[in-house]
Amino acid sequence: MSALGDRWADAAGAYVLGAMAPDERADFEAHLATCPACRQEVEELRPAADALPMAAPPMLPPRALKDRIMAEVEREAELLAQTGPAADRPARRRGWLPTIGLWRLGPVAAALLIVGVLIGSQLGGGTKDVRFDRAGATLKIDGDRATLVAENLPAPPQGKVYEVWVVPKGEANPRPTNALFMPRSDGSAEAVVPGDASRFGQVLVSDEPPGGSEKPTGDVLMKADVS
Repeated sequence: MSALGDRWADAAGAYVLGAMAPDERADFEAHLATCPACRQEVEELRPAADALPMAAPPMLPPRALKDRIMAEVEREAELLAQTGPAADRPARRRGWLPTIGLWRLGPVAAALLIVGVLIGSQLGGGTKDVRFDRAGATLKIDGDRATLVAENLPAPPQGKVYEVWVVPKGEANPRPTNALFMPRSDGSAEAVVPGDASRFGQVLVSDEPPGGSEKPTGDVLMKADVS
């Protein structure tokens, strides 16, 4: 297997669980476009990942849960490091648990991690919809992730694209997110807003040159107050 293949050997599970950092997720999605095996693995794992939130009743997790998980992961990692890089690693099998790399953890750490996944939406603050000041546009927030969904959106001026900006809580100036999009022919559009949505104060959309800008230069088409 190539070095690139090794990099993504256990990535499908983390991808379908939404456990990747934004940059890593973007790299893996680019890899999916050229790798039929990884695409197939993602499709096989998605039903199991989608079922996770229904596998246990909603509950408010204790504040110490994250600390317990990380402490156990670090303890198990130290034990494995002492016995060599290949210790406790079985042959790769089909199925979502080994695919997301849980073989790297001991049984206690793996169990705690699964519990964390099951209640992760509670940790992230749940879901809500925030309306933009333009009819038909909504910012859908699920935990710390946000997606802009719009209807009946006009095309930007010729030679321009739409760019999403975030004003963090407690700040006044918008920051670029590198999220660029164009509406479809029917005026519908979706754009994932990178970053931790729990830290957003406002989300803006303006028309900008292709490739985006470092600060807004065009007209602000719509704005949503998140906090």
